Amino acid sequence: MYVAFEGVPIHDPDIYALATMQILLGGGGSFSAGGPGKGMYSRLYTHILNHHPQIDHCAAFHHIYTDSSLFGINTALHPSTTPSQVLPVVAHQFSMLLYKNIPAAELQRAKNQLKSSLVMALESRAVEVEDLGRQVLVHGRKIGVDEMCEKIDQVGPADMRRVAGRVFGESGSRASVIVMGAEDVRDPVGVLKSYGVGRG
Repeated sequence: MYVAFEGVPIHDPDIYALATMQILLGGGGSFSAGGPGKGMYSRLYTHILNHHPQIDHCAAFHHIYTDSSLFGINTALHPSTTPSQVLPVVAHQFSMLLYKNIPAAELQRAKNQLKSSLVMALESRAVEVEDLGRQVLVHGRKIGVDEMCEKIDQVGPADMRRVAGRVFGESGSRASVIVMGAEDVRDPVGVLKSYGVGRG
């Protein structure tokens, strides 16, 4: 099951807050090949995977384009579980970002993780050259990793709530819900709206 909202384009200043939000939600599989503790502090691990054994996989995604982006959460369920049982659990995670401030330590951990992933990705010369070409095509110039890290550092709790409201709040975009397999949710947008998530 995928629950997605239209995000902001790559040129938008809020792209850094939305990227931080994806890291903060994190997620993965109920079994991690990366070893014990990998990603275990992320919200989707601590609030969903650790408490709902019927969910095999739960992760946030963020696909960025020049004119828009797609932000959301995808889940893989045990065959005995139906989407109607899991959608409220996912909706609750979106609502937490909308209506509760993120603790400073949790936000800082997500920002540090995002910055480290940027820096580590550029350790490969091939990746760095590819990134250079992409940035020149998209931005018309190279945006250095120091500049990106500085903008990530500027993201605060108020920015996170504001951007959450912009993307999937009641005045944000309308949710797209895609289910593969048995579909038993008659009104997925209505379920999300009951949590104050998404535009009706």
